[in-house]
Amino acid sequence: MRIYRVGTLLLLGILASCGEPATGSISGQVSFSTGGSQAGSAIQVSQRPFAQTSETDFVPGEVIVKFRAGVSLQAVHRLQIAGVELQRVENLDTQGMALWRGAASKPQTLEVVRALSRRADVLYAQPNYIRQAFKTPNDSFYNLQWHYPAINLPAAWDIEDGVDPTVVVAVIDSGIVKAHPDIPQPVQGYDFISNPQIANDGGGRDNDPEDTGNVAPGAPPEALSGYHGTHVAGTVAAATNNSLGVGGVSWGARLLHLRALGVGGGSDADIIAALRWAVGLPVSGVPANASPAAVVNMSLGGRGSCAPAWQDTITQASNQPQRPIIVVAAGNSAEDASDFTPASCSGIITVGATETRGFRSYYSNYGTRIDVMAPGGDITIDRNNDTYVDGVLSPLKDDTKTGAAQFNYVFYQGTSMASPHVAGLVALMKARRTDLTFPEALDILKSTAVPLSATNCTGRPSDRIPPSFPTLAGSDCGAGLVNAQAAVTVAGSVTPSYTLVLNPTSATLSPAPGSSVEITVNLVRIAGFTSPVSLTLSGTPAGVSGQFTPSSVTGNTSTLRLEASGSPAPGNYSLTLSASGGGINRSVGLALTVGTAAPPPTVQGTAVFALYVAGNDIDINKSAVVNISQTGQTAPYLFNNLPGGDYIVIAWKDVDNDQDVTPGDYLGGYTNTDGDLLLVRPTANNINVPLSVVQGTQKLKLPGREGVSLLPSLRQLYRR
Repeated sequence: MRIYRVGTLLLLGILASCGEPATGSISGQVSFSTGGSQAGSAIQVSQRPFAQTSETDFVPGEVIVKFRAGVSLQAVHRLQIAGVELQRVENLDTQGMALWRGAASKPQTLEVVRALSRRADVLYAQPNYIRQAFKTPNDSFYNLQWHYPAINLPAAWDIEDGVDPTVVVAVIDSGIVKAHPDIPQPVQGYDFISNPQIANDGGGRDNDPEDTGNVAPGAPPEALSGYHGTHVAGTVAAATNNSLGVGGVSWGARLLHLRALGVGGGSDADIIAALRWAVGLPVSGVPANASPAAVVNMSLGGRGSCAPAWQDTITQASNQPQRPIIVVAAGNSAEDASDFTPASCSGIITVGATETRGFRSYYSNYGTRIDVMAPGGDITIDRNNDTYVDGVLSPLKDDTKTGAAQFNYVFYQGTSMASPHVAGLVALMKARRTDLTFPEALDILKSTAVPLSATNCTGRPSDRIPPSFPTLAGSDCGAGLVNAQAAVTVAGSVTPSYTLVLNPTSATLSPAPGSSVEITVNLVRIAGFTSPVSLTLSGTPAGVSGQFTPSSVTGNTSTLRLEASGSPAPGNYSLTLSASGGGINRSVGLALTVGTAAPPPTVQGTAVFALYVAGNDIDINKSAVVNISQTGQTAPYLFNNLPGGDYIVIAWKDVDNDQDVTPGDYLGGYTNTDGDLLLVRPTANNINVPLSVVQGTQKLKLPGREGVSLLPSLRQLYRR
């Protein structure tokens, strides 16, 4: 028996022998790994993210794929995956992300995504999800903007009204009703809806972002269109101080309208293209944007934690020369915002909604991913006794009327209405100091916000909050309700400080002892802040430990490793990362989900391979495979009459029956304590092989021979 040291991510072997007996046997046990370091430990595999599906809808037959560096999209126009032929229809960036389309049902589309995610040349693959505007239906009109005094905005206007210098604010939404008399002349925008049926304007992408309504053709006349984008844009920067209608948060922001939501919402591919173009990144087939935005508002989203294509695009957008600041609505499901995209992404400002009392609105999402709160209203009640329901008033259009009468002002509620308050406020801050960056803006908004108590964040008393709704902590509403006057004041004279940004913004941990997950903690230093910062963690459940490396940060990053040191109870937990340095304290929340432990697996159906190594290849004719039929977590195996020589012993349970080693399968090999494969010569007993779940793509290759894979041998033997 000889030991060959190989990388723990690979199954490798170099073999030569002489004087072997004619035949012999190999026997041992196949079992599931219980953790720890022991002889014959399970082969370690690399973990790679996979875009999980959720309740969010997606476009059948369309997938967003990003290939790894070195793969030329120019040479790849069609893909044959899982029985579906895909054609590349649009490059979404210049680094390998593209939209692919084929004829497929929704189940087939998900299978295509799974198959693509297993490919070694693919960085990530996901469905082309459909996102929705965040709002609830309006019930009446409202003509008092209570929501501006609620954030101390009139006092901020005395300091900065946004007229000079002007700031370009992109509104990625359903487009704009340009003829409304209270909407200022916009910067030239674009319509990014590629599907004519969704666009509802007779065509696909074009340079006209006019909102034609989100009601499907053939709907009855009384079916009012939402004109969501116009309402949102009005809050950001309706024409102000013009003796007409309502005012906007910023009196002079230049609105850049990007139409990405139509009938039924909008796809990720269209919204991502709109975001790229908004900040000045190239979009295939679309002329360059001559006026890149300094601020972006996205009052839209859907279920699911931050999808990789979203995070990738946000990161690219944030690195543009003008350093745009992206503001996003948290969502209206009264759930944890960490479970929604793009609200859960890193590098954005996520906004929850409040009502007239300064309480969290009953519908607003909450949790550690909320940065700040802003007025979103509540159309179910008149708490301030002004004879109007308590909503956010902004310009709109009434399709049941003609002429000037169709341009009106309507009350909506939602985090969609809260987000543009913050986008408009950031525009005021950028007017105050044009070189304001995202970390500075986030730090200012959070440090000047008015915290919500646990009672205010929970939102009770309210008839709209059921008894089963959990009691929230004040931190579940982020730093609290924005204070416009304080934020604008501080923006004019930024002092040395720092803020914390997590990536990812939430974590999922298996309850199995020894499982772990890592979070990157970015310490963003502002205005020359140089002091070391100490990090601490609180809120971890019993059985979970956390460690920072380093815990005292003199640079810009630290890594938080969360580990199941015991057997933590499954559930959702809110953790708090606290920082202290230079006389400044900061904190950020982290949503932790401890998953329910899966039932014990069974070895039944596992194939055990004895691979005969001949030089730099596997000799199939001298190799053998046996199948385990016993149930339970441990079972014996036996190879008889094996030719003399060197063997690699591998066990594989093909859970999804796709005849390939893929995530979710079980895999193991006979190794030493370091995970190095051991060569076995018959006759040999007690060759025990532990199985562990495959969490990433497997590259089963011989050493020094990148083109020689063990997978064909496994497949060929498996099919016998």
